[in-house]
Amino acid sequence: MARREKKVKDLSAVYTDPKSDSAGSSAVAKLELQRLKPAGSDGLMSRLPLAQGKKPRSPQIELSPERAFEEKLRQIIAPGDRVLDAGCGTGKFFGMDFARKIGCQLVGVDLRQDLGANSEIDFGVRAELNRLPFSDGSFDVVNCRLVIEHVDFPDTVLKEFYRVLKPGGRLAIFTPNLLHYFGAAASLTPHWFHVWFNSRMRGFSDEDIFPTRYRANTRRRLGKLFLKSGFNRADINMVEGEPSVLAFNSLLHGVGLAYERLANRYDFLSNFRLNIIAVAYKD
Repeated sequence: MARREKKVKDLSAVYTDPKSDSAGSSAVAKLELQRLKPAGSDGLMSRLPLAQGKKPRSPQIELSPERAFEEKLRQIIAPGDRVLDAGCGTGKFFGMDFARKIGCQLVGVDLRQDLGANSEIDFGVRAELNRLPFSDGSFDVVNCRLVIEHVDFPDTVLKEFYRVLKPGGRLAIFTPNLLHYFGAAASLTPHWFHVWFNSRMRGFSDEDIFPTRYRANTRRRLGKLFLKSGFNRADINMVEGEPSVLAFNSLLHGVGLAYERLANRYDFLSNFRLNIIAVAYKD
Protein backbone atom coordinates (compact mmCIF):
# COMPACT_ATOMS: atom_id res chain seq x y z
CA MET A 1 0.00 0.00 0.00
CA ALA A 2 1.44 3.38 -0.98
CA ARG A 3 2.12 6.00 1.66
CA ARG A 4 -0.44 8.75 1.96
CA GLU A 5 0.75 12.19 0.93
CA LYS A 6 1.95 14.20 3.93
CA LYS A 7 1.35 17.90 4.41
CA VAL A 8 3.46 20.18 6.59
CA LYS A 9 2.41 23.64 7.78
CA ASP A 10 4.29 26.28 9.75
CA LEU A 11 2.51 27.62 12.83
CA SER A 12 -0.90 27.22 11.18
CA ALA A 13 -3.73 27.63 13.67
CA VAL A 14 -6.00 25.22 11.87
CA TYR A 15 -8.18 22.30 12.83
CA THR A 16 -6.74 19.20 11.18
CA ASP A 17 -9.67 17.75 9.29
CA PRO A 18 -9.42 14.13 8.08
CA LYS A 19 -7.82 13.85 4.66
CA SER A 20 -10.25 13.11 1.88
CA ASP A 21 -7.94 10.60 0.19
CA SER A 22 -7.85 8.23 3.16
CA ALA A 23 -10.73 5.96 4.04
CA GLY A 24 -9.20 5.30 7.45
CA SER A 25 -8.80 9.01 8.20
CA SER A 26 -12.28 9.84 6.92
CA ALA A 27 -13.72 7.43 9.41
CA VAL A 28 -12.26 9.43 12.31
CA ALA A 29 -14.97 12.08 12.20
CA LYS A 30 -17.71 9.43 12.12
CA LEU A 31 -16.59 7.16 14.93
CA GLU A 32 -17.48 7.86 18.55
CA LEU A 33 -14.68 7.43 21.05
CA GLN A 34 -14.56 3.90 22.35
CA ARG A 35 -14.66 3.80 26.13
CA LEU A 36 -11.62 2.39 27.88
CA LYS A 37 -11.76 -1.06 29.44
CA PRO A 38 -11.96 -1.25 33.24
CA ALA A 39 -8.65 -0.88 35.04
CA GLY A 40 -8.68 -4.52 36.02
CA SER A 41 -8.20 -5.54 32.40
CA ASP A 42 -4.90 -3.68 32.13
CA GLY A 43 -2.12 -6.18 32.74
CA LEU A 44 0.76 -3.71 32.33
CA MET A 45 -0.20 -0.93 34.71
CA SER A 46 -2.71 -0.46 37.49
CA ARG A 47 -5.08 2.52 37.58
CA LEU A 48 -3.82 5.36 39.80
CA PRO A 49 -6.44 7.79 41.18
CA LEU A 50 -4.21 10.83 41.55
CA ALA A 51 -6.57 12.61 43.88
CA GLN A 52 -6.03 9.85 46.45
CA GLY A 53 -2.27 9.88 46.04
CA LYS A 54 -1.96 6.10 45.91
CA LYS A 55 0.96 4.34 44.25
CA PRO A 56 0.37 1.17 42.26
CA ARG A 57 2.39 -1.94 42.89
CA SER A 58 4.72 -2.31 39.93
CA PRO A 59 4.61 -5.74 38.31
CA GLN A 60 7.68 -7.46 37.02
CA ILE A 61 8.16 -6.28 33.45
CA GLU A 62 10.45 -8.24 31.16
CA LEU A 63 9.93 -5.90 28.21
CA SER A 64 12.37 -3.10 27.55
CA PRO A 65 11.00 0.31 28.65
CA GLU A 66 10.58 1.35 25.00
CA ARG A 67 8.62 -1.80 24.16
CA ALA A 68 6.55 -1.50 27.35
CA PHE A 69 5.54 2.02 26.28
CA GLU A 70 4.62 0.79 22.80
CA GLU A 71 2.46 -1.94 24.34
CA LYS A 72 0.72 0.68 26.47
CA LEU A 73 0.00 2.76 23.38
CA ARG A 74 -1.51 -0.30 21.71
CA GLN A 75 -3.85 -0.66 24.68
CA ILE A 76 -5.12 2.93 24.70
CA ILE A 77 -5.35 3.66 20.95
CA ALA A 78 -8.61 2.55 19.35
CA PRO A 79 -9.40 2.08 15.64
CA GLY A 80 -10.12 5.39 13.93
CA ASP A 81 -8.58 7.55 16.65
CA ARG A 82 -6.97 10.85 15.78
CA VAL A 83 -3.50 10.82 17.37
CA LEU A 84 -1.20 13.78 18.01
CA ASP A 85 2.51 12.91 18.15
CA ALA A 86 3.87 15.79 20.25
CA GLY A 87 7.54 16.41 19.51
CA CYS A 88 7.46 13.88 16.69
CA GLY A 89 10.81 14.84 15.14
CA THR A 90 11.71 13.03 11.95
CA GLY A 91 10.34 9.69 13.11
CA LYS A 92 13.85 8.21 13.22
CA PHE A 93 13.57 6.50 16.60
CA PHE A 94 9.92 5.57 17.00
CA GLY A 95 7.10 4.57 14.68
CA MET A 96 3.37 4.01 15.04
CA ASP A 97 2.57 1.79 12.10
CA PHE A 98 0.23 -0.22 14.31
CA ALA A 99 -2.00 2.86 14.67
CA ARG A 100 -1.98 3.51 10.93
CA LYS A 101 -3.03 -0.09 10.28
CA ILE A 102 -6.19 0.35 12.38
CA GLY A 103 -7.26 3.50 10.55
CA CYS A 104 -5.89 6.21 12.83
CA GLN A 105 -4.90 9.63 11.57
CA LEU A 106 -1.42 10.60 12.78
CA VAL A 107 -0.69 14.30 13.19
CA GLY A 108 2.81 15.43 14.19
CA VAL A 109 3.90 18.69 15.79
CA ASP A 110 7.52 19.80 16.21
CA LEU A 111 9.77 22.82 15.68
CA ARG A 112 12.29 20.96 13.50
CA GLN A 113 12.80 22.34 10.01
CA ASP A 114 13.10 18.81 8.61
CA LEU A 115 9.67 17.73 9.88
CA GLY A 116 8.72 16.79 6.35
CA ALA A 117 11.17 13.89 6.54
CA ASN A 118 8.89 12.13 9.04
CA SER A 119 7.17 9.38 7.03
CA GLU A 120 5.26 8.15 10.09
CA ILE A 121 2.76 11.04 10.16
CA ASP A 122 -0.03 12.04 7.79
CA PHE A 123 0.04 15.73 8.61
CA GLY A 124 2.77 17.86 10.19
CA VAL A 125 2.70 21.26 11.91
CA ARG A 126 5.74 23.26 13.00
CA ALA A 127 4.74 24.80 16.30
CA GLU A 128 5.63 25.05 19.97
CA LEU A 129 4.05 22.60 22.38
CA ASN A 130 3.07 25.35 24.80
CA ARG A 131 0.87 26.95 22.12
CA LEU A 132 -0.63 24.24 19.96
CA PRO A 133 -2.38 25.46 16.79
CA PHE A 134 -5.36 23.10 17.15
CA SER A 135 -8.95 23.57 18.25
CA ASP A 136 -10.18 22.34 21.61
CA GLY A 137 -11.01 18.63 21.61
CA SER A 138 -9.19 17.82 18.36
CA PHE A 139 -7.57 14.52 19.35
CA ASP A 140 -8.35 11.21 20.98
CA VAL A 141 -4.75 10.50 22.01
CA VAL A 142 -1.63 12.59 22.55
CA ASN A 143 1.68 10.70 22.39
CA CYS A 144 4.63 12.43 24.08
CA ARG A 145 7.73 10.24 23.94
CA LEU A 146 11.09 11.46 25.30
CA VAL A 147 9.99 15.08 25.04
CA ILE A 148 8.69 16.37 28.39
CA GLU A 149 12.21 16.27 29.88
CA HIS A 150 13.24 18.98 27.38
CA VAL A 151 10.36 21.35 28.21
CA ASP A 152 10.92 24.58 30.18
CA PHE A 153 7.31 24.92 31.36
CA PRO A 154 5.74 21.43 31.54
CA ASP A 155 2.62 22.71 33.34
CA THR A 156 1.78 24.93 30.34
CA VAL A 157 2.46 22.11 27.88
CA LEU A 158 0.32 19.63 29.82
CA LYS A 159 -2.54 22.14 29.94
CA GLU A 160 -2.31 22.42 26.15
CA PHE A 161 -2.41 18.64 25.82
CA TYR A 162 -5.50 18.59 28.04
CA ARG A 163 -7.16 21.31 25.95
CA VAL A 164 -6.70 19.59 22.58
CA LEU A 165 -7.90 16.21 23.87
CA LYS A 166 -11.53 15.20 23.48
CA PRO A 167 -13.52 14.16 26.57
CA GLY A 168 -12.34 10.60 27.23
CA GLY A 169 -8.99 11.40 25.58
CA ARG A 170 -5.69 9.89 26.70
CA LEU A 171 -2.23 11.43 27.13
CA ALA A 172 0.70 8.96 27.01
CA ILE A 173 4.11 10.08 28.31
CA PHE A 174 7.43 8.24 28.20
CA THR A 175 10.34 10.03 29.86
CA PRO A 176 13.50 9.43 31.93
CA ASN A 177 13.26 9.41 35.72
CA LEU A 178 15.28 12.13 37.46
CA LEU A 179 15.84 9.85 40.48
CA HIS A 180 17.58 7.19 38.39
CA TYR A 181 21.36 7.48 38.06
CA PHE A 182 20.98 8.20 34.33
CA GLY A 183 18.56 11.09 34.90
CA ALA A 184 20.55 12.42 37.85
CA ALA A 185 23.79 12.41 35.85
CA ALA A 186 22.09 14.07 32.88
CA SER A 187 20.65 16.81 35.09
CA LEU A 188 24.04 17.57 36.67
CA THR A 189 26.14 17.70 33.49
CA PRO A 190 26.23 20.53 30.91
CA HIS A 191 24.74 20.25 27.45
CA TRP A 192 28.15 20.17 25.75
CA PHE A 193 28.90 16.97 27.65
CA HIS A 194 25.58 15.45 26.50
CA VAL A 195 26.49 16.27 22.91
CA TRP A 196 29.96 14.78 23.27
CA PHE A 197 28.85 11.65 25.12
CA ASN A 198 25.82 10.85 22.95
CA SER A 199 27.64 11.47 19.68
CA ARG A 200 30.90 9.79 20.68
CA MET A 201 29.63 6.89 22.80
CA ARG A 202 26.13 6.29 21.47
CA GLY A 203 26.40 7.34 17.83
CA PHE A 204 23.72 10.05 17.94
CA SER A 205 23.71 12.92 15.47
CA ASP A 206 24.11 16.41 16.91
CA GLU A 207 20.69 17.45 15.59
CA ASP A 208 19.07 14.68 17.64
CA ILE A 209 20.52 15.89 20.97
CA PHE A 210 18.58 18.58 22.84
CA PRO A 211 19.09 20.39 26.17
CA THR A 212 17.34 18.70 29.09
CA ARG A 213 15.35 20.41 31.86
CA TYR A 214 13.86 17.53 33.93
CA ARG A 215 11.09 19.69 35.42
CA ALA A 216 8.43 16.96 35.39
CA ASN A 217 10.58 13.89 35.83
CA THR A 218 9.61 12.11 39.02
CA ARG A 219 6.44 10.12 39.69
CA ARG A 220 5.33 12.58 42.38
CA ARG A 221 6.06 15.68 40.29
CA LEU A 222 4.36 14.37 37.18
CA GLY A 223 1.30 13.32 39.18
CA LYS A 224 0.97 16.81 40.65
CA LEU A 225 1.31 18.38 37.20
CA PHE A 226 -1.43 16.11 35.84
CA LEU A 227 -3.80 17.32 38.55
CA LYS A 228 -2.83 20.95 37.99
CA SER A 229 -3.46 20.58 34.25
CA GLY A 230 -6.99 19.20 34.68
CA PHE A 231 -6.45 15.43 34.49
CA ASN A 232 -8.04 13.69 37.46
CA ARG A 233 -6.81 10.14 36.99
CA ALA A 234 -3.75 8.46 35.57
CA ASP A 235 -1.65 5.33 35.36
CA ILE A 236 1.96 6.00 36.36
CA ASN A 237 4.47 3.16 36.25
CA MET A 238 8.22 3.06 36.70
CA VAL A 239 10.25 0.66 34.55
CA GLU A 240 13.90 -0.31 34.62
CA GLY A 241 15.86 -1.22 31.50
CA GLU A 242 19.17 -2.64 30.43
CA PRO A 243 22.07 -0.23 31.14
CA SER A 244 23.12 0.08 27.50
CA VAL A 245 24.30 3.64 28.16
CA LEU A 246 27.13 2.10 30.22
CA ALA A 247 28.19 -0.42 27.57
CA PHE A 248 31.38 1.57 26.85
CA ASN A 249 32.89 0.28 30.12
CA SER A 250 32.63 -3.35 31.25
CA LEU A 251 32.91 -2.53 34.96
CA LEU A 252 30.24 0.18 34.88
CA HIS A 253 28.04 -2.02 32.73
CA GLY A 254 28.28 -4.79 35.31
CA VAL A 255 27.28 -2.40 38.08
CA GLY A 256 24.40 -1.23 35.94
CA LEU A 257 23.20 -4.81 35.42
CA ALA A 258 23.25 -5.40 39.19
CA TYR A 259 21.27 -2.19 39.69
CA GLU A 260 18.75 -3.31 37.07
CA ARG A 261 18.14 -6.62 38.84
CA LEU A 262 17.69 -4.97 42.23
CA ALA A 263 15.42 -2.20 40.94
CA ASN A 264 13.16 -4.70 39.16
CA ARG A 265 13.08 -7.13 42.08
CA TYR A 266 12.10 -4.77 44.92
CA ASP A 267 9.03 -2.55 44.77
CA PHE A 268 10.44 -0.11 47.33
CA LEU A 269 13.07 0.80 44.70
CA SER A 270 10.45 1.52 42.01
CA ASN A 271 10.87 5.30 42.34
CA PHE A 272 14.49 4.86 41.26
CA ARG A 273 13.84 2.98 38.01
CA LEU A 274 14.99 4.27 34.64
CA ASN A 275 11.82 5.46 32.93
CA ILE A 276 8.36 6.80 33.68
CA ILE A 277 5.44 5.47 31.64
CA ALA A 278 2.30 7.48 32.33
CA VAL A 279 -1.17 7.71 30.84
CA ALA A 280 -3.46 10.53 31.99
CA TYR A 281 -7.20 10.52 31.20
CA LYS A 282 -9.50 13.41 30.41
CA ASP A 283 -12.99 12.60 31.67
